[in-house]
Amino acid sequence: MLPHPSGPPAPVARRLRGAKTDLGVILSVEADLSGTPVAVVLVTYQSARDLVMCLGSLERAAGPHPLEVVVVDNASTDASVEIARGYGAKVVENHTNLGLSRAINIGVAATGAPWLLIANPDTWLSPKSLARLLATASSDRRIGCVGPHLVNPDGSDYPTGRRFPSPLMGAVHAALAPLWPENPATRRYHMAGANRSQPLEVDWVSGACMLIRRQAFEEVSGFDPGYFMYFEEMDFCLRLQRTGWRTVFDPLAQVKHVVGGSTRSAPYHKVVHHHRSGLRFYCRRYAHDPRLALAPLVAGFLVLRGAASLARTAISQRREASRERPSARSGPDEPGRPQT
Repeated sequence: MLPHPSGPPAPVARRLRGAKTDLGVILSVEADLSGTPVAVVLVTYQSARDLVMCLGSLERAAGPHPLEVVVVDNASTDASVEIARGYGAKVVENHTNLGLSRAINIGVAATGAPWLLIANPDTWLSPKSLARLLATASSDRRIGCVGPHLVNPDGSDYPTGRRFPSPLMGAVHAALAPLWPENPATRRYHMAGANRSQPLEVDWVSGACMLIRRQAFEEVSGFDPGYFMYFEEMDFCLRLQRTGWRTVFDPLAQVKHVVGGSTRSAPYHKVVHHHRSGLRFYCRRYAHDPRLALAPLVAGFLVLRGAASLARTAISQRREASRERPSARSGPDEPGRPQT
């Protein structure tokens, strides 16, 4: 493990040591970091609808920090590549959809900056938010990853900065959260009782937007390409933790997130990959633990939950299609107006 500058690491889920002092350190560090470059890696797949918003927010979010922007496109058929090139980003075009993890690793390999911002193209970074993340990450040389406060389009909080779920916690959360969002297991998983007014050490942060120290990224060999999408950030943060790096949630850096921007065109694949990746993470986490023997039960639970999710998705798709179908009264010159 990496040496800690002032004793052993603080327990996960506790506030960073001496929050007021840490904030002062962060502010002083922020003043000293001017000019530190950051590599931004965006992975696109049918992302033209959101990409302009994301790219347009980067410069003001970075403040004085120069950016190296790389867009890795996973065989989009829309205007994602053209938009990225128009912005001036370096573009890497994959001829097939390689998945999120492999594409991120390809993008990182095309950069050289000491800090990496991995973000979804359906995010919008508020002014100076990236500069804030960089200052927080630089305040402790053992911080390997920092995630911002994520906000949904309606202004509500997107849950990030969470615990690694135990098998029981994960099962209860998966079963009850859609019907009872405030159930005890979900609240514990989301760390609902934590003080989120200051930077907080957590187990993992959402991959929608995360700032990573390149040294930490390289030490754990980047993202596991075995995850096509989903759970890749949880797996990454688990490996960071196991090699002595800290993961921090910073509520003072805000990022808006349009959930599911890259999965609109493939809702069924989204469900399949989510549950397949969940099983992969379980087996990774408990590879040397007696709880690995429960993997068949976990797999069975995920199959049942996945089947239910596919059914809900099919119903939702049919309803959406019926809303968008032209009215029967519409003539050839009056095509009917889709509901928006």
